[in-house]
Amino acid sequence: MTYKFVAMMLSILLLTQITLPLPSISAEEKTPTQDEAKDLVQKGLTIFEIDKEVARLNEQDANIVAQIKQNEQDIIKQNSNVDSTRKHAGKVLRAYYTGDRDSIWMLLFTVSSFTDALRMFEYLQMIITNDHRDLSAFTESFKKLKSLRTELDSSRVELQKTKDKFLTQRERLVKLQEELDKQLAVSTQAQVIEAQIKSLNDQWKQEGIPLFREYLNSLSSAFRELPQYVTKESKFMDLSSIKNPVITISDKDFNTYIHSKNELLQNLNFEFADGAIIAKGKKDHVQIALEGMFLLKEHPDMNEVLFHVDKLEFNGFQLPDTTIEDFMKEFQLGFVPKKIVNYLDVVSVETKNGIAVVKLKLSL
Repeated sequence: MTYKFVAMMLSILLLTQITLPLPSISAEEKTPTQDEAKDLVQKGLTIFEIDKEVARLNEQDANIVAQIKQNEQDIIKQNSNVDSTRKHAGKVLRAYYTGDRDSIWMLLFTVSSFTDALRMFEYLQMIITNDHRDLSAFTESFKKLKSLRTELDSSRVELQKTKDKFLTQRERLVKLQEELDKQLAVSTQAQVIEAQIKSLNDQWKQEGIPLFREYLNSLSSAFRELPQYVTKESKFMDLSSIKNPVITISDKDFNTYIHSKNELLQNLNFEFADGAIIAKGKKDHVQIALEGMFLLKEHPDMNEVLFHVDKLEFNGFQLPDTTIEDFMKEFQLGFVPKKIVNYLDVVSVETKNGIAVVKLKLSL
């Protein structure tokens, strides 16, 4: 009886183990959709560009450190110069304070001839000149020391900003790289996507960057000369209020102007939307797109209209903010009406429904 019971229990256990599902021993591989594959390639381009920014910040950090070191050495030398000139200046000031210089002037009354008087006067002038030179040398050396210390403080602040930006971008880079590695690890198309990432990065480096620089350089010049163009054409100017003229230009007329500047810009078309400006262009097999808006930047002497870029695209792939910031440092996109017509300053700018409206004021 006992034997039969044990045999029955063993049979039940074996049956239970056979019917239970086996645990998974490896991550399930997935085949990405077209959109998912594009997102991975996009991430690869973003990583490529942020990596460049991290390298640039690292180099900038090293340069600032070297600058601080040199600045500190200059301050040590300048401290020595200040001490030296201070001693000479102190002697001069003590001489005037104790009346020594007054007694020297009294020597003029002890000479016996006009010739001796002239010689004595030249001698006294030389003393006074040297006194002024010593006092000026101290003043200048002290000013230079103060300037060097100010530069050192500014460099240290700049260094801290650079370090903070470096750490932020490096953390961002590491996070993106980890995400990409994990996604590729479970993808059946990992090798294909990695090849696409490399191909896109190479194309961006070899073709995209030079082309964007060409476009942005041409646009910088075109924007700068825009006030001269619109003020010459009466159809753009509304002078119903002499004190507050208004410039209105459609995106069609703006494109006509842009296309007239050079052959490259003929492939670029702008669209004025409500609070936004969109531009798209193509050269050979490279497509570019940028999106932004006009912003008014106020200055004490004259105001400036800037084209602030929010988005850049290369062949349908979006470039990170670090790339936009780098380009905007290199190329200034904007215009200052007062530089063309010195009695007209800009007070507002907006885009809407295919037109840009720039409001001015008469400032005589």
